[in-house]
Amino acid sequence: MAVFGNLEHIALADLLPLLATQEGALEIFNVPGQPNATLYVRKGTLCCMHVAGRPVDALQLRSAVAKLMQARKGAFEFHPGVRPRGSSLVVGVPIQSLLVAAAAFHDELSEARHVLAHPDTLFRLVRMEPVEDRRIAQFLDRARMLLVTGASAREIAERVGIALDDVRLCLHKLRQLGMVLPVRARTEALPPVRKGLAQRLLGALRRRFGRGG
Repeated sequence: MAVFGNLEHIALADLLPLLATQEGALEIFNVPGQPNATLYVRKGTLCCMHVAGRPVDALQLRSAVAKLMQARKGAFEFHPGVRPRGSSLVVGVPIQSLLVAAAAFHDELSEARHVLAHPDTLFRLVRMEPVEDRRIAQFLDRARMLLVTGASAREIAERVGIALDDVRLCLHKLRQLGMVLPVRARTEALPPVRKGLAQRLLGALRRRFGRGG
């Protein structure tokens, strides 16, 4: 039997822990400015999540849940025993850990928002090195080829499927590490000490797609 309610009366952060012992699909809809979402839970774990009918991967998950956690309007229905149909990306994240990570992301974004670059500012990759932050490393792996030639947060968000503010925060952290720099145009010359690496990465991109040698 389905259980339904309103996010005005109970927020997602309070709702998900109540489902910790359940298995089923939590549908969230009619949230202003956000597409419908479905979270599939099983024994305290978020197995997978769909937003607007599309599966959400591990890199997208934190920001997607963080946005829903801030919703104070909208409705939900929980359908016990329902499992995802067809191909889905299994994320398998403990619900409590996910809620903590999503809340931390929201706080971090709120604190950094005033220093984040404009969504249309172009950034280029100028240095590559191991990154301790696993999430930043995953983002860089996904966006590296775009950053080689220059890309804005808006472009990366659209091409990679990550929330715009999440991309802006990742670029801010990479800039603090000295790995990306803002540029006025895609053709702007890079600092000489960094240029060789960018050219090597560009060469790898061309070889990968067979458009040069």
